[in-house]
Amino acid sequence: MPNHSSPSASLLRSHVVSTIIPGLDLRPYIGDGFADPVGQQTIAVSDPMTRRTLTNMPEAGPEDVEAAVAAARAAFDTGPWPRMPARERAAALERLADGVERAAGTLALLEATDTGKVLAGVRAWDIPQAAAALRFYARQVLEADEIRVSATGDRSVRLTHVPVGVCAAVIPWNFPFACTAWKIAPILAAGCTVVVKSAERAPLSVQALAGLVVEAGFPPGVVNIVAGRGETTGWYLTADPRIDAVTFTGSTATARAVVGASLRRLPRTVLELGGKGSTLVFADCDVDDAVAGTLEAAFDCAGQSCCAGSRIFVHEALYGEFLERLVCGARTRRLGDPLDAATQQGPQIDDAHLGRIDAYVREAVAGGARCATGGGRPTPDALFYAPTFVTGASRDARISREEIFGPVACVYPFADLGEALHAANDTDFGLSASVWTSNPETARKAATGLQVGTCWINGFGSFDPNVPWGGTKLSGRGRELGAVGLHEFLDTKAVWDLMPSQSEPAEEPARLPPHG
Repeated sequence: MPNHSSPSASLLRSHVVSTIIPGLDLRPYIGDGFADPVGQQTIAVSDPMTRRTLTNMPEAGPEDVEAAVAAARAAFDTGPWPRMPARERAAALERLADGVERAAGTLALLEATDTGKVLAGVRAWDIPQAAAALRFYARQVLEADEIRVSATGDRSVRLTHVPVGVCAAVIPWNFPFACTAWKIAPILAAGCTVVVKSAERAPLSVQALAGLVVEAGFPPGVVNIVAGRGETTGWYLTADPRIDAVTFTGSTATARAVVGASLRRLPRTVLELGGKGSTLVFADCDVDDAVAGTLEAAFDCAGQSCCAGSRIFVHEALYGEFLERLVCGARTRRLGDPLDAATQQGPQIDDAHLGRIDAYVREAVAGGARCATGGGRPTPDALFYAPTFVTGASRDARISREEIFGPVACVYPFADLGEALHAANDTDFGLSASVWTSNPETARKAATGLQVGTCWINGFGSFDPNVPWGGTKLSGRGRELGAVGLHEFLDTKAVWDLMPSQSEPAEEPARLPPHG
């Protein structure tokens, strides 16, 4: 059963509601400051733990989005940011990272409150990851340089990188602050400008970023932040013909709508989409480590993660023991208030999403599968879903093939590496996988054979700003992070340099005849 809030968690929540949120300016941040929205539409932002409304966020309508894009366009076309020396852009990113670190406690509280994510995890991962990404791309600005290549006839060609222009960044609700930093850091490092649309379910930490942008001294219009629903604000933004690039994290279905809305302009797109992650457990693994890693992969962020390991393939020699230990781990997992230090799993984001999760499980059980543990709501009046392991599900069933985005994983036995790879790759998704084995050759073959963008060996969930992140198949297009993440927002320009080299003597000028 989920634990009730501790006194310390209640005090933290009271501080968020009475002090932090009232101190936020919730209006759209456009150009050089916060602006009163043209329309009167608002979005109710709720706390998944208490199910109470935290605040009503002004929703950016078409006029507000138009103003934000116009500000970003002017900042790119005529403003100083794209023309600024690299060291000055890098310094601004460093100042923003400094601000994120100073505000880490407030940012973590906001995000844990409106997402239901465990506060300790947000403090330890999300906010530090955001700051690290900003600092990484500050260094990338300084390292970027033109290169020379040789062409036909020994001609010298300079290759330069130029910013693509105005970018739209559409943010997910499960990792809002980290994903925002992952998107805007390379955009800003490249010399582009950006309009950020925060997630309607969890906009508060991203809204707090606006104040940090002001403190860091970015020129007007370089960063703009609007809030709203995907079908309204998001559509207005991605359909605007002045947008040169779109970076989006969310479901594959929503990505199709984003791409459709932007077809008029055909902007560059970076899409980080859904997943149906696989965990491959071989009989020679370190069982203790594999159990702990598999539980983390299945249930981190209450399963509301694109890289969740929701399909677990266990070698038949280990299957019975491993399943028993997974069930024990799931049953002892501590569900509770995300602001409580002892909590391991918080609530789902809202009623609609919890109902969707439960529908997948009920359908699977009706089709002959069984829940080895979990399979329902521990309490009817809260948004928790019990950590659930499903066995006996057909690999063609919806629960095996579609992204559930909840604390539910299917467990299957396999006989050998070939069968495991075939089953793991039998999906429309290709974001991530983890492999547990003590045999280096097995690890090598599994990592090579898995059709994913990221493979963890004897681990799960490692990220670094220097390491690209993204998927194959319906899990996305392009990459975030790493040097390649910067180049998603740069165009390569070839300059055929036919001028005489400065190091070579110029031809002697023609002599004029003497006077007289």
